[in-house]
Amino acid sequence: MNQSRPRRPFGLRAYAGTMLATVVVAAIAGAGSAIFGEGSGWAAVGINAAFFTVAMAAGMTACVWWWRGIDEAAREAHKVAWWWGGSGGMAVGGVILLSVVLPDEGAALLEGLSGPDLFAAGMGAVAGCQVLGYTIAWAVWWLRHR
Repeated sequence: MNQSRPRRPFGLRAYAGTMLATVVVAAIAGAGSAIFGEGSGWAAVGINAAFFTVAMAAGMTACVWWWRGIDEAAREAHKVAWWWGGSGGMAVGGVILLSVVLPDEGAALLEGLSGPDLFAAGMGAVAGCQVLGYTIAWAVWWLRHR
């Protein structure tokens, strides 16, 4: 008779390990891209896309593994945090971007940046606001449900 104990949900150690593994994979992809993806033309685009695709697939695999190992309360906290925090952060990021881009004074802050730099800055601003909003909403959820 196989009487196994119920598995404990993942804790801080599994989370830290997942994050560390993700950082290592990202560093390898970034280094590979910097070493082999420098250049011009479609070959460089393809090499970079290959490195980043493998890194993103590894990151998503780690997320699925981690998600399956957390308990229902943690899942619910993350779902609520992403919905409210991510959506709210995206709204704040949109306000910031529109405030900078539309008036002449705001546009002057971006003067001299190339198209790719502007695109990266916009994506970074919105993603940063989403992560900040997510973190705040996640913390509020846990404080309200403890």
